[in-house]
Amino acid sequence: MIHDYLEYPSKSQWIEIVSETRISELYLEVSETKEGDIISSLFNQEFKSWLRLFNNRLGQSRMSYVFLMHYYKKGIPDDEWFLSPGKEGQSVQYFPHFNEENFYYKMMFDYYMDIFYYKFFSAWDTMFHVINVYYRFDLLPNSRFNSNVMQRLLQRNNSLHTIISNVSNSEPFVQSRTLRNNITHNYAPNDISSGITIEKIKEGVSKISFGIGTYTTSKTFIENVNGIIDKFIPLLAALKNAFESDS
Repeated sequence: MIHDYLEYPSKSQWIEIVSETRISELYLEVSETKEGDIISSLFNQEFKSWLRLFNNRLGQSRMSYVFLMHYYKKGIPDDEWFLSPGKEGQSVQYFPHFNEENFYYKMMFDYYMDIFYYKFFSAWDTMFHVINVYYRFDLLPNSRFNSNVMQRLLQRNNSLHTIISNVSNSEPFVQSRTLRNNITHNYAPNDISSGITIEKIKEGVSKISFGIGTYTTSKTFIENVNGIIDKFIPLLAALKNAFESDS
């Protein structure tokens, strides 16, 4: 039963995971600015509100990271996720090194990985609202909001614009967009696909092929998450510098 393996990280385990990673740096602290006139004061309060939401979402990302790492460290032996032939003569044996515990740990790992991506990229989108309010672009949310903010930022702070672009186009971020998009909208990469490929040759004619399937290992997800964190932390420093130097 699942409840037989129900275990959340203890305080010491929590501290250990945090000490081994950089997640404590996922926070943006900006020095207080002078209130000035009433308009400036109102904008400053709006900025603080968006900044608080930004940090709250980063905090939820940190918490999700601790949980996913906790279950990863408990044991998910999926580097070799299939054997052919299997140990008992099967044509293919999936997850040959798993026992009942490992399946539970993987289930919990996948759950918190999903939450991490959701919360982290929610924080990413919130970052553009913070920038919009700080520089008083007065842009309204729409499907192109992030792009519109970046267009305005190019004229206002070219250096910050370049840093954000470089982070967004970095290998970990590009990979993360593919992973989280497939997790949400397509066949989840952390589950083994059917191995069936249907290729349309022409109208009414398709070619069907069979294979082992595809699967993305837990280690790949860990490397990606650590990669986007490492890329994002210098951006937080750049944001802090921009907000404080312009104040």
